[in-house]
Amino acid sequence: MKPMMSKRTFLRGAGVAVALPWLQSLAPKGVRAQPGVRKRFMPIYLPHGAAEVWRPQQTGQGSAWQLSSILAPLAPLKSKLIVMSGLENGTAFNADGNPSVEPSHGRQPGAWLTCIDPGIVRSQLKLPEANRISMDQTMAKDPQIAGNTLYRSLQVGLSTWHSMCDNNPCSNSRTVSWNDAGKPMYKSVDPLEVFNKLVGTPQSPQSDAELKKRVALEKSVLDAVLESSARTQKRVGAEDKAKLDQFLTHVRAVEKQSVATSVGMGGLACMPIAMPTGASVLPNQAKQNTDKYNKGTHADVMNDLIVMALQCDATRIITYMLEDEASEFIYSHVQKRTFTNATSTLTSGTCGEYHNHGQHGNQNDYASINLWNVGKVAELCQKLDAIKEGDRSVLDNTVILFGSCMHGSNHRCNELPMTLLGGTGLLKTDQHVVLNKRWLRDLHYTIMKDMFGLSGPGVDDFGVQRPNKPPLSIREILAA
Repeated sequence: MKPMMSKRTFLRGAGVAVALPWLQSLAPKGVRAQPGVRKRFMPIYLPHGAAEVWRPQQTGQGSAWQLSSILAPLAPLKSKLIVMSGLENGTAFNADGNPSVEPSHGRQPGAWLTCIDPGIVRSQLKLPEANRISMDQTMAKDPQIAGNTLYRSLQVGLSTWHSMCDNNPCSNSRTVSWNDAGKPMYKSVDPLEVFNKLVGTPQSPQSDAELKKRVALEKSVLDAVLESSARTQKRVGAEDKAKLDQFLTHVRAVEKQSVATSVGMGGLACMPIAMPTGASVLPNQAKQNTDKYNKGTHADVMNDLIVMALQCDATRIITYMLEDEASEFIYSHVQKRTFTNATSTLTSGTCGEYHNHGQHGNQNDYASINLWNVGKVAELCQKLDAIKEGDRSVLDNTVILFGSCMHGSNHRCNELPMTLLGGTGLLKTDQHVVLNKRWLRDLHYTIMKDMFGLSGPGVDDFGVQRPNKPPLSIREILAA
């Protein structure tokens, strides 16, 4: 397979390399009709499980089922969605599959993409922090999936402060991605840090001093690529020129919002040095919205950065945590609602802290926060669906796994709220299917083997294995 890098154009300047989206005018001869299909994978982690009204009442495909009130923001994408009920991951912890796993917030997230108890791995290796490689990193190791991209994978999230770790290693609840050495791959939560990755290169990242100077002078990365941009403008046709202008305008808007959000978080835009490698959240910050920080704005700019990364083929694997597990962030930006399974209506007041006053508090408040998170995922997916790659969209070429490690208020790791989005041509979409007590590892195995064509060690022996039985696939339910 010819590397995709050769089909991309960069605008280059001092310490900056802005990857451009697909432009037909600049494509190599023989591939001008459309870019090759880029299969992508993005797990999106929802903390704390979901309220009971998450699960749709009907099953089936097409008109036979309807979205629940919590999933209502996904209505424009229903034809590209699968809701899966009944999946369990207790088997990652207990031989009999008992879904009660405590301390839940400190254990279950570590098994969400590994399907094995990280505590067992730590005990076997006699290490204070360890896990098996997660499925996203198994996929990122494969050159046919990762391609010749800037980054084999990215880990991003919306956390703002050091949340509770539930008497376990904090890596269990602050990341869901683990490399092949069993080390946690912490997420970047500062949008400016993510933006800086996307406009630099892994080999020559922009220095902290250069970044600080750029921010202080209110300069843009686009200032560094003016000459390169002018040369490129002369090489493209009218349609691509309009597309290029639109893209660069978008890059500047995302850059401005990344800086503003970073300032509000006390992030790179404020700090004399970058955050230490592996930092999962920004230290000593408020756990609520302020006059300078808003969780909704943070989510919006992170969505735009994810779109930018996938559109420009900077990576094809992104792990996105909507929040740390056991989040104590106060969701004062979310309006309270009352719910039935089919509808929700606005009431007075705003929501409180996600964990104790949400998951373990008023269930309508809990569902309101769930709904807000689903809405942000829906906005991200609609943006990806609007970007065309030939006769398909970026969403069509991406399998998005959206869900949680636990059921809900009962903390159990069965009846997991799980969905799949996108993956047109790979997935049998527009359905709600009940997978009664089916192992979560079967879903992950199916995605790796049947959706992305992986096999061998790391795939066939993924997660906890059934004694003396081959790994099981649910291809017959999910595959198009």
